[in-house]
Amino acid sequence: MNKELIKKDFTDIFPSFFNEGAKWLRGFNSEFDKILNGKCDFEDRDNEYYIELETPGVEKDEININFKNDNLVINWSRTREEKKGKSDKSRYERSSGSFQRSFYVEGADFEKIDAELTNGVLTITIPKLEKVKAKQITIK
Repeated sequence: MNKELIKKDFTDIFPSFFNEGAKWLRGFNSEFDKILNGKCDFEDRDNEYYIELETPGVEKDEININFKNDNLVINWSRTREEKKGKSDKSRYERSSGSFQRSFYVEGADFEKIDAELTNGVLTITIPKLEKVKAKQITIK
């Protein structure tokens, strides 16, 4: 059976959902992905951990960064005011929700963690502690 015929038959059953109705869903998924699921780059470098996390539309005072037991935890939440459109054609893509991401950063020097938010990108640099060098023990 022809795939186009199957697709046509299926979309004919629910025309408003697959045509006009699906537009809001695509927009919502795109915004949800951008706002709540921050994209991230994580690098384990020789002397430090380096994180870049996208935080579009999130203000500095909304972000919490905590460090405990070799885990760096970043989170934020946002609440959007409920809006009611004046017509059936109103559309609101901004959403409420929360975000949390954690990173295992063994041997991090938590006293020297540096975080900066610039143009919607949170940059965190976490220096590593000096590694204890192996030492040969002489038996007397």
